[in-house]
Amino acid sequence: MAEDAVAAKRRRWRTGGGGDDIMSALPDHVLHEVLSRVGTVKDQFMLAVTCRRWLGRFTDRAFLRDIVCPGQGQVLLGFFLQDALQRATVWARGPSQLASSCLFVPVPGSPLGPGPTARALTSSLVADGGGAFDYAVPLGARRGIVLMQCINNCHGDTELLLGVCNPVTGERHLLVPLDMEPTSICAYAIITAADVHADAAGSARFTFSHLLVANFRKDIYLYSAATRSWSHRCVVDDGRSFHLTGERSAVVHQGAAHWLFWCHDTGSRYDDDPSLYKLSVQLGGGAAGPICSAAFTRIPGRVSRDPLLCVTGDGKLAVVYVYISHVAVFTCPQQQQTGGHVEVVAWEKTVFTIPAAVPYPPWVLPPKETWFHLSRGSMLAIYRSSAVFIVDLHRKTLEKVMDCFLPLFKHKKNRTAVPYEMDLVDFFMLKLGALSSAGPSG
Repeated sequence: MAEDAVAAKRRRWRTGGGGDDIMSALPDHVLHEVLSRVGTVKDQFMLAVTCRRWLGRFTDRAFLRDIVCPGQGQVLLGFFLQDALQRATVWARGPSQLASSCLFVPVPGSPLGPGPTARALTSSLVADGGGAFDYAVPLGARRGIVLMQCINNCHGDTELLLGVCNPVTGERHLLVPLDMEPTSICAYAIITAADVHADAAGSARFTFSHLLVANFRKDIYLYSAATRSWSHRCVVDDGRSFHLTGERSAVVHQGAAHWLFWCHDTGSRYDDDPSLYKLSVQLGGGAAGPICSAAFTRIPGRVSRDPLLCVTGDGKLAVVYVYISHVAVFTCPQQQQTGGHVEVVAWEKTVFTIPAAVPYPPWVLPPKETWFHLSRGSMLAIYRSSAVFIVDLHRKTLEKVMDCFLPLFKHKKNRTAVPYEMDLVDFFMLKLGALSSAGPSG
């Protein structure tokens, strides 16, 4: 009889009976107030899967947005900051002599802070029990996944040790060491399961699948989470000297990772503006996700200042030049395949004005800011005055986000910032939607 009572209690819990009926009967504004006090986003996710009644509420997009992102649907959640001085001393000292300098700073209105959630995010990066992520340096982030350069105590000078983690869910993946000097890493790309497999489930957008790493010799290495192994492919650059420009973190678009490079063409004068090239690494759809092709493609125009590669809101790859008072956007509307070579057919140029974000003295050219590409056709700028702005390419606007961390003056190099963005509403909907459609179990 006692066993039957326990089984009945469990059935009531799974179906939402008991105390959940009382909670669900509360007015929405009271329910929002109660759920807003749930400790972290991960705790909210765990609450959502406790029973089918809560699962139904948390798969209501309007209800979920009010709980997770009240008042706005932002995907920029904050920044991971690293003290550059401490980063330098990490390689010269023993780990026991150092405290991690990684810090998470939420943007205003972020559901990840301030408070215990922000502290939990930082601790999830550095306190993993085994110590593999202790003193790790954040390199880049995409769709909630953070790429970290970890400390290799055994072969720190000859092997590159990397790890990826999702601070929201607590997932971690320590990669097999790569036979590469840690200081020679030039570029990288975080690849999700949805990037490699077009027919993957929606939740694959937030699932780590592969990592691309390139060194200064243009050697490209691919890591597969499925096989836990590295594969290698060398990019042949026909003897010319290509140099990375823009971000080290790739723009991943339509199953390929893209970076911008510049190069002085043969026969050009040294004082001529260099030509702009796009390095594209196309991924395959096999179980190991092999590299299908890797090639440089010349982009029309010259590198007059630092360009930025991004994806517009309508899904087109674009090269963006940001000036003090205007933005020039070059989009590639179509491409054609000719004998395995991707040829650019046409480029479209759009120019729009923006207000000067901060006043610059006449001699300060170019402006002192650092640019990053974000999702949804937007870019982020961190000015040396500590102000953070977002340029929306679709709305053609410049909006201030926050005043936050210490000034980023170039001669001090005291901070490195990694923007952290994740669409929490989509994350909940895709993850929980799969559970909801599965139907009751048992």
